[in-house]
Amino acid sequence: MTREVPQNKICVDCGKLISYSEFLRDNPSISELRAKDLWNDSMITIFCPDCYFNRPERPFKVKRGYFNYYGKSRSYHK
Repeated sequence: MTREVPQNKICVDCGKLISYSEFLRDNPSISELRAKDLWNDSMITIFCPDCYFNRPERPFKVKRGYFNYYGKSRSYHK
């Protein structure tokens, strides 16, 4: 059995060439089957990690610390 290697994609923001192996390396939490489905889906936009983490709309949840979360949400800490 030979593996079919998907073609390279281009980051929609900066134009950097992204290989499938880089995509797998940068997304270790998803399985190879799921990664291949995402990679081949024409409705999914592929970003390089630099562009993804610098998106203005923040498509990921920002981790907040305990003190940062509770300290700023109280009205008496203005």
